[in-house]
Amino acid sequence: MAFFDSLKEELSQKYEQLFDQQLRIAVTGLTRSGKTAFITSLINQLLTLDEDKNKFPAFKASREGRIQSVRIIPHLNKEIASFPYDENIAGLSQDPPQWPMPTSVFREVRLEIKYRYKPGLWRQIGLPPVLTDGTLYLDIVDYPGEWLLDLPLLDLSYERWSQSSDFLSNELRQEMAQDWLHSLNTLDLKAKADYQQIKQIAQQYTEFLLACKRKGLENIQPARFVMPKGVSEDAPVYDFFPLVHLLKEDWAGLLSHAEKHPDSTIAVLMNHYDYYVNHYVKDFYEKYFKRFDRQVVLIDCLTPLNHSNIALTETKQALQGIFEHFSYGTRSLFHRLFSPQIDKLMFVATKLDHITTDQKKSLESLLEHLILDSKRVLKINDIRMDNAVIASIRATVQVSKVDENGVEQRALKGRLKKDGQEVYIYPGEVPHNLMIAKNYQEAFEFDEYLPLPLDENGSIRQLNMDKVMSFLLDDKLE
Repeated sequence: MAFFDSLKEELSQKYEQLFDQQLRIAVTGLTRSGKTAFITSLINQLLTLDEDKNKFPAFKASREGRIQSVRIIPHLNKEIASFPYDENIAGLSQDPPQWPMPTSVFREVRLEIKYRYKPGLWRQIGLPPVLTDGTLYLDIVDYPGEWLLDLPLLDLSYERWSQSSDFLSNELRQEMAQDWLHSLNTLDLKAKADYQQIKQIAQQYTEFLLACKRKGLENIQPARFVMPKGVSEDAPVYDFFPLVHLLKEDWAGLLSHAEKHPDSTIAVLMNHYDYYVNHYVKDFYEKYFKRFDRQVVLIDCLTPLNHSNIALTETKQALQGIFEHFSYGTRSLFHRLFSPQIDKLMFVATKLDHITTDQKKSLESLLEHLILDSKRVLKINDIRMDNAVIASIRATVQVSKVDENGVEQRALKGRLKKDGQEVYIYPGEVPHNLMIAKNYQEAFEFDEYLPLPLDENGSIRQLNMDKVMSFLLDDKLE
């Protein structure tokens, strides 16, 4: 029975791909970028489309009234958990509203979009409109952002990973790593493995990674070390760490020793690393992450400003390492059927509602500077790219307040997540490029706020989601 279910699923997918009825969206983002909130909002905006054609001015199919219906239907892969849309909306419907919980597993949702379109022949020869019914199946996946940070490990041996300069690339990291580094220097790599000592040092390395995460740093590998591990909490697969104290010339002898002495410390560390990469990172990538048609890259440009210029720099570096493991190129019948490629990519800065309207241009500019190097590399793939700044779920509204000098100022009004207190915030100016951000000395105030209530139609309040929907969907709904 399982065989026939799998065959039915495969044939169904090939039919949809053959007739270009399927679109699989990769919502990509690092930790805290708001993937789950974005997906919840995207689904909600599509499900609650109404007769108001001016609601989403940038979304052509909606503006022209051609979308007939949208509904959630069962997704094809029965091994993947369903995206908890109903639970997320229930949380947003509470008083006070609650944010969707971040995901800790891979999840998927499928939308069926019924729409009307003008057949291509009519468009080409300019005949009067004759609308035809069409169906688009939209698949969206959600997963922990930390998993993305492990993708570069697919190309790195234990030796090369250990030789990376990123672990201790600045004084902040070096200071937080002292306990781990001290223990590392006591380790005899050629001796018979002391599993308890290895586990202890691995725990110190994990504490170092957690400290990096608290400081807003993004170079955290292995990423699963800082996530809840569940039943595998004490599994040996997590008992390894980079040997950053070794010189390049030390490795030849150690690799030879590991081959001759599989019970040595160096051999055990290499074995644990290889197992982690092959069974956690590679499995995730091969099963779920190779087949996408379009991509949204969510970037939180503001939270790093709460921490340091180092956090902003690491955000940029982490993004650059991600794109190497997606397939980009033009969309053709062959690629739809046998080798899917991403043909459209949108970079999206989140938390637009955390700044006042006069800072929007600066946020757009900061986003462009963060992704500039990545876009240069991606341009060779001949894909369409665009940028947007959004708030997928709004948490504040802009108001005017008179300061102590009698001057009217733009401010934000919201309820703090920690205690629900209503506050007025003057968040400050956003640096418009990385050079200014590196020298940024002002105390930027980006606190966490509760979401705004749903509107009277049950729609999530948002900013600029129509631009994202247009980029992803409009060409498929014509």
